[in-house]
Amino acid sequence: MHLYQVFRNSGALAGNNKRFNYCPECGAMFAKKELGKFTRQTCDHCDFVAYLNPDPGITVLIRSPDKKILIGKRSEKARYGNKWCLPGGYIEYEETFLETAHREVLEETGLEIRIEGIVNVVSNLLDDYHHTIVIILIGDVSGGRQRPGDDLIDLRWIDRDQHERMDYAFAADRKIIDCYFQGTMTVVPVDKRFLL
Repeated sequence: MHLYQVFRNSGALAGNNKRFNYCPECGAMFAKKELGKFTRQTCDHCDFVAYLNPDPGITVLIRSPDKKILIGKRSEKARYGNKWCLPGGYIEYEETFLETAHREVLEETGLEIRIEGIVNVVSNLLDDYHHTIVIILIGDVSGGRQRPGDDLIDLRWIDRDQHERMDYAFAADRKIIDCYFQGTMTVVPVDKRFLL
Protein backbone atom coordinates (compact mmCIF):
# COMPACT_ATOMS: atom_id res chain seq x y z
CA MET A 1 0.00 0.00 0.00
CA HIS A 2 1.17 3.50 -0.81
CA LEU A 3 2.24 5.42 2.30
CA TYR A 4 0.20 8.64 2.18
CA GLN A 5 1.73 11.75 3.69
CA VAL A 6 -0.76 14.56 2.97
CA PHE A 7 -4.36 14.64 4.21
CA ARG A 8 -6.30 17.72 3.09
CA ASN A 9 -9.77 18.70 4.33
CA SER A 10 -9.39 22.46 4.71
CA GLY A 11 -10.02 25.30 2.30
CA ALA A 12 -7.39 27.04 0.19
CA LEU A 13 -7.36 30.20 2.35
CA ALA A 14 -7.72 28.56 5.76
CA GLY A 15 -4.87 30.76 7.05
CA ASN A 16 -7.22 33.74 7.16
CA ASN A 17 -8.98 32.06 10.10
CA LYS A 18 -5.73 32.24 12.09
CA ARG A 19 -4.83 35.91 11.46
CA PHE A 20 -4.27 38.36 14.31
CA ASN A 21 -6.31 41.51 14.91
CA TYR A 22 -3.44 43.17 16.76
CA CYS A 23 0.33 42.87 16.60
CA PRO A 24 1.58 40.61 19.42
CA GLU A 25 4.79 42.69 19.66
CA CYS A 26 3.54 46.29 19.91
CA GLY A 27 -0.25 46.01 20.07
CA ALA A 28 -0.91 48.04 16.90
CA MET A 29 -3.91 46.99 14.81
CA PHE A 30 -3.04 44.97 11.72
CA ALA A 31 -4.15 46.66 8.52
CA LYS A 32 -5.49 43.44 6.94
CA LYS A 33 -6.83 40.14 8.24
CA GLU A 34 -7.63 38.53 4.91
CA LEU A 35 -4.60 37.80 2.80
CA GLY A 36 -3.64 35.55 -0.09
CA LYS A 37 -2.20 32.07 0.34
CA PHE A 38 1.24 32.14 2.02
CA THR A 39 1.05 35.93 2.55
CA ARG A 40 2.20 36.97 6.02
CA GLN A 41 0.76 39.69 8.21
CA THR A 42 3.31 42.45 8.78
CA CYS A 43 2.92 45.20 11.34
CA ASP A 44 3.11 48.68 9.80
CA HIS A 45 4.22 50.07 13.16
CA CYS A 46 7.09 47.76 14.30
CA ASP A 47 7.67 45.50 11.24
CA PHE A 48 6.78 42.34 13.20
CA VAL A 49 5.99 39.45 10.83
CA ALA A 50 3.31 36.94 11.91
CA TYR A 51 4.26 33.52 10.55
CA LEU A 52 1.57 30.86 10.30
CA ASN A 53 2.96 27.40 10.94
CA PRO A 54 1.29 24.03 11.39
CA ASP A 55 1.24 22.64 14.92
CA PRO A 56 3.90 19.93 15.38
CA GLY A 57 2.90 16.65 16.95
CA ILE A 58 3.58 12.95 17.27
CA THR A 59 1.52 9.78 17.23
CA VAL A 60 2.71 6.33 18.23
CA LEU A 61 1.82 2.90 16.90
CA ILE A 62 2.14 0.76 20.03
CA ARG A 63 2.38 -2.97 19.25
CA SER A 64 1.41 -5.85 21.48
CA PRO A 65 3.37 -9.14 21.47
CA ASP A 66 0.59 -10.64 19.30
CA LYS A 67 0.93 -7.72 16.80
CA LYS A 68 -2.21 -5.81 17.77
CA ILE A 69 -2.21 -1.99 17.85
CA LEU A 70 -3.38 0.20 20.74
CA ILE A 71 -5.90 2.95 19.95
CA GLY A 72 -7.85 5.31 22.17
CA LYS A 73 -11.34 6.78 22.08
CA ARG A 74 -11.40 10.57 22.29
CA SER A 75 -13.63 12.19 24.92
CA GLU A 76 -16.80 13.90 23.79
CA LYS A 77 -15.28 17.30 24.64
CA ALA A 78 -12.11 16.76 22.58
CA ARG A 79 -11.82 17.90 18.98
CA TYR A 80 -13.23 15.05 16.85
CA GLY A 81 -14.74 13.57 20.01
CA ASN A 82 -16.10 10.03 20.36
CA LYS A 83 -13.82 8.83 17.56
CA TRP A 84 -10.72 6.62 17.77
CA CYS A 85 -7.09 7.60 17.28
CA LEU A 86 -3.52 6.59 17.92
CA PRO A 87 -2.01 7.92 21.16
CA GLY A 88 -0.16 11.19 20.65
CA GLY A 89 -0.20 14.93 20.98
CA TYR A 90 1.55 18.23 20.48
CA ILE A 91 5.27 18.80 20.92
CA GLU A 92 5.89 21.34 23.68
CA TYR A 93 8.48 24.10 23.44
CA GLU A 94 11.90 22.88 24.72
CA GLU A 95 10.77 19.24 24.31
CA THR A 96 12.10 16.84 21.67
CA PHE A 97 9.66 14.84 19.57
CA LEU A 98 10.91 11.66 21.28
CA GLU A 99 10.33 13.12 24.74
CA THR A 100 6.85 14.09 23.56
CA ALA A 101 6.16 10.51 22.49
CA HIS A 102 7.05 9.15 25.93
CA ARG A 103 5.10 11.87 27.77
CA GLU A 104 1.97 11.71 25.62
CA VAL A 105 1.79 7.90 25.66
CA LEU A 106 2.17 7.87 29.45
CA GLU A 107 -0.49 10.60 29.88
CA GLU A 108 -2.99 9.00 27.52
CA THR A 109 -2.43 5.27 28.15
CA GLY A 110 -0.51 4.90 31.44
CA LEU A 111 2.14 2.93 29.55
CA GLU A 112 5.86 3.35 29.15
CA ILE A 113 7.23 2.52 25.72
CA ARG A 114 10.37 1.55 23.89
CA ILE A 115 10.48 3.46 20.60
CA GLU A 116 11.81 1.54 17.61
CA GLY A 117 11.75 4.32 15.04
CA ILE A 118 9.94 6.67 12.69
CA VAL A 119 7.49 5.18 10.19
CA ASN A 120 6.11 8.32 8.53
CA VAL A 121 5.65 12.08 8.69
CA VAL A 122 2.31 13.52 7.59
CA SER A 123 0.71 16.89 6.95
CA ASN A 124 -2.86 17.04 8.25
CA LEU A 125 -4.87 19.97 6.93
CA LEU A 126 -7.74 18.85 9.12
CA ASP A 127 -10.10 21.82 8.83
CA ASP A 128 -9.94 25.58 8.31
CA TYR A 129 -8.62 26.15 11.85
CA HIS A 130 -6.37 23.17 12.47
CA HIS A 131 -3.26 22.17 10.49
CA THR A 132 -0.63 19.82 11.90
CA ILE A 133 2.58 18.12 10.89
CA VAL A 134 2.86 14.79 12.68
CA ILE A 135 5.81 12.43 13.16
CA ILE A 136 4.54 8.86 13.42
CA LEU A 137 6.61 6.48 15.55
CA ILE A 138 6.38 2.78 16.31
CA GLY A 139 7.24 1.04 19.55
CA ASP A 140 6.42 -1.54 22.18
CA VAL A 141 5.25 -1.46 25.79
CA SER A 142 8.13 -1.48 28.29
CA GLY A 143 6.23 -0.82 31.53
CA GLY A 144 3.44 1.05 33.24
CA ARG A 145 -0.18 0.14 33.85
CA GLN A 146 -2.71 0.54 31.06
CA ARG A 147 -5.45 3.11 31.77
CA PRO A 148 -6.99 5.84 29.61
CA GLY A 149 -6.09 9.41 30.49
CA ASP A 150 -5.87 13.01 29.28
CA ASP A 151 -8.44 13.32 26.45
CA LEU A 152 -8.86 9.55 25.92
CA ILE A 153 -11.72 7.77 27.68
CA ASP A 154 -11.15 4.21 26.46
CA LEU A 155 -8.28 2.09 25.14
CA ARG A 156 -8.51 -0.90 22.84
CA TRP A 157 -6.01 -3.35 21.34
CA ILE A 158 -7.17 -4.06 17.80
CA ASP A 159 -6.33 -6.60 15.14
CA ARG A 160 -6.68 -6.13 11.40
CA ASP A 161 -10.37 -7.08 11.27
CA GLN A 162 -11.31 -4.77 14.15
CA HIS A 163 -9.31 -1.96 12.54
CA GLU A 164 -11.50 -2.10 9.43
CA ARG A 165 -14.60 -1.32 11.53
CA MET A 166 -13.24 1.56 13.63
CA ASP A 167 -14.50 5.15 13.32
CA TYR A 168 -11.22 7.09 13.31
CA ALA A 169 -10.85 10.79 14.06
CA PHE A 170 -7.99 11.19 11.58
CA ALA A 171 -7.57 9.77 8.07
CA ALA A 172 -3.81 9.60 8.65
CA ASP A 173 -4.29 7.16 11.56
CA ARG A 174 -6.41 4.85 9.40
CA LYS A 175 -3.83 4.86 6.57
CA ILE A 176 -0.84 4.29 8.82
CA ILE A 177 -2.58 1.39 10.60
CA ASP A 178 -3.52 -0.02 7.16
CA CYS A 179 0.18 -0.01 6.27
CA TYR A 180 1.11 -1.67 9.56
CA PHE A 181 -1.32 -4.56 9.08
CA GLN A 182 -0.32 -4.97 5.42
CA GLY A 183 3.37 -5.18 6.38
CA THR A 184 4.41 -2.35 4.03
CA MET A 185 6.01 -0.16 6.67
CA THR A 186 9.66 0.85 6.77
CA VAL A 187 11.12 1.86 10.12
CA VAL A 188 13.80 4.57 10.35
CA PRO A 189 15.79 4.09 13.59
CA VAL A 190 15.91 6.88 16.18
CA ASP A 191 18.55 8.13 18.59
CA LYS A 192 19.27 5.20 20.92
CA ARG A 193 19.37 7.49 23.98
CA PHE A 194 15.58 7.82 23.65
CA LEU A 195 14.57 4.20 23.02
CA LEU A 196 13.36 3.61 26.61
